[in-house]
Amino acid sequence: TPGESPAQIYRGWEDLMRNKWTWDRVARGTHGTNCTGNCAFNVYVKNGIVWREEQQGEYGTSGDDVPDYGPRGCQKGLRHAKYMYGKQRLLYPMKRAGERGEGKWERIGWEQAMEEIADKFIDYTVEYGPTSITQGAGTQASMKQAVFAGMGRFVALTGIEFPEAFAGVGDQPTGIYMTTGLPLLCDSMPAVYKSKCCLVWFCNPAVTRIPDAHFFWEARYNGTEVIAISPEFTPTAMHASKWVNPNPGTDAALALSMVQVILEEGIYDTDFMREQTDLPYLVRTDNLKFLRETDVVGGEEARDNLFYIWDERTVAPVPAPATGSPKPPPGSPEPVHNEGSIALGDLLPKLEGAFTVDAV
Repeated sequence: TPGESPAQIYRGWEDLMRNKWTWDRVARGTHGTNCTGNCAFNVYVKNGIVWREEQQGEYGTSGDDVPDYGPRGCQKGLRHAKYMYGKQRLLYPMKRAGERGEGKWERIGWEQAMEEIADKFIDYTVEYGPTSITQGAGTQASMKQAVFAGMGRFVALTGIEFPEAFAGVGDQPTGIYMTTGLPLLCDSMPAVYKSKCCLVWFCNPAVTRIPDAHFFWEARYNGTEVIAISPEFTPTAMHASKWVNPNPGTDAALALSMVQVILEEGIYDTDFMREQTDLPYLVRTDNLKFLRETDVVGGEEARDNLFYIWDERTVAPVPAPATGSPKPPPGSPEPVHNEGSIALGDLLPKLEGAFTVDAV
């Protein structure tokens, strides 16, 4: 129109930007692939596709004496939507078409895949037993508890093997397994803030544990001495109170040296060791294994997970508190966990000494 401003004529272009930032819905999500952070995100969906993700920081307080959990999230989580739509993601069953290692695959239907898996499962279970089959954690989606619950239930009912989920990515400290029989031993992150000394060993939380790393740095303001142990000067070491850099492969010797000094100089909490550790458990001298109820009592009802301590007050071996969980019901491989307290009460376990115990 003659005399009309071009700015008025072409205002329609602004709708491009407006439409770009409008969504069909905003969902809540997290990123459970090889991460236990469970950081809450707003997920912006348009035409059934995730276009954007943002942290949502609506976390409750952890208490007046510790830092809050928020903010949470990292750049790896923000890339999750892109990874989800990446070409590397499998969206349907693939069956090996060539020899093992050739990398040849063919797409098959879901029904065929389930039928072949079920047939093989039954055949191998009958011929070799259920422990001949291994259930893997796949893409670590097991970090989402709803997924993990289903897998765990399946493994418990069938009796197949289920290796710990960290083996595939190489971040499981095997020493913890060998020492305690458990994959992880940990408290909640605010406990770091209340500690007097914190060893950051075998990890680099400034890079690999971004949502929780702030607890370490905030702890320093509370007087905690944060010691980073690593051969290289990591981003975590930069924030630590002290950096210890042993040569690669020598940290085991460092740990043993620390234990030797602690024991020789007696700089340990005796009450804590008596109640919170397995150091008082009696060890057989013939096979260097813990003394169990199956060694002392015998019989079908004897439990191999009931251990003994030597009580100074009664001068006799007594069952260690919270050990000896009941045997599973007949036909069920599921363990029954002992939910008793480890509190010692009137017991006073010996930490050192040699004793004679009548055994079967």
